[in-house]
This record gives sequence, C-alpha cells and structure tokens, in this order.
Amino acid sequence: MRTTFSFKTSIITFMILVNYTLLFSQNNKKSLNYTKHPYWIEMIKDPKANYFETVKAYDLFWAKRKQPKEEDEIIGQSKTAESKKTFLAKWFKSKEEREEEEIRKYALDVKKYKHWKLKVKPYVQEDGSILDAEQKLNIWEEQKLQK
Repeated sequence: MRTTFSFKTSIITFMILVNYTLLFSQNNKKSLNYTKHPYWIEMIKDPKANYFETVKAYDLFWAKRKQPKEEDEIIGQSKTAESKKTFLAKWFKSKEEREEEEIRKYALDVKKYKHWKLKVKPYVQEDGSILDAEQKLNIWEEQKLQK
C-alpha cells in the first residue's frame, strides 16, 4: 500500500513538472527579448520567417546601440591612432572601445540584413509572410508569358 501511494505521488509530481515546463517554455517563445539578443540574424536565414517580425527584431536590437560603420566609412582611415597607444592602453580598453568592438562584430550581419531586406521586399505578403522559391518562380513565369 505504501509503494502504491509513493508511486502515485511521484507520477502526479512528474505530470505537474512536465505541465509547468511546457507552459513556461511556451511563454518564453512568445516573449523574445529582441533588445538583448540579435534574433534577426537567425530570422533572415529562415525562409519561413515573418518579414515584419524580423524588421521589428532588427529595429529593437539597434534601438539603443550605435550601428557598425559601413565599409565606405572605414576605407581610407589609418590605424596611426591605434599604433600610438601605450602598452597598457592597448590591454585595458575604454568602455567606448569595448562597445565599438562589440558592435563591429555585427557589421557583416547588418550588411546581410540590408541585402535580405532589399531582396525579399517585393515578395512580402500582407501578413508578413514571404513567398517561397516555387511561388517566386510561378510569378516570374507568368510575367514571362505576358511579354
């Protein structure tokens, strides 16, 4: 009798934990914090991503950050200021330098995002879904037949 009671309580406890875990994980998926993590990087790689949600994720991520410099802004700049730093200054970077370094690692991803945005813009539906490759091909073939 005692083993049946402990078996039943362990099953009930297990079911409660599973339900709690499922409930918690569903809430986390709905409330992604776009300001803390660059979810937009994964979203532009997903062909089924919602266009408006991806743009929102990008805009919120960069809302309180400086965007990385474009290649045109970087070309022609010399590194003389970096070479004039003392040994300790090279090792112990200022807060601004650390932030700039953090931002610089997203430069290529920002460029990819801007290219993705231009590429998919004509194929965005009213609900934010993006046409897949087959649908794009059908549109191209229809336009080709009309000419």
